[in-house]
Amino acid sequence: MAALIVGGDRVGPYKEFLAQQGFMPVRHWSGRNQSECHRSIPLDTRVVVVMVDQVNHGLARKIRRAADSMSVPIVFSKRSVCQLSSVLAGVAA
Repeated sequence: MAALIVGGDRVGPYKEFLAQQGFMPVRHWSGRNQSECHRSIPLDTRVVVVMVDQVNHGLARKIRRAADSMSVPIVFSKRSVCQLSSVLAGVAA
């Protein structure tokens, strides 16, 4: 089960948390490079995490549409492992 984090610069704690939850590999797109707006979500991705305070609205909308078309759950979280934990629990339930 792979995970994709979109947004943020220092995502080490989030990568570690997702790895502990069984998501490997954990990929990261900072959202700062123009080329990342044109990437496709990898096919093995089982959850997409969007760091809402670190990504622009256009990229967030594009990622949401792509995840919906692939039937991949998408969660929106601020920069907090506790909040990420609670929104992931909502997806798993």
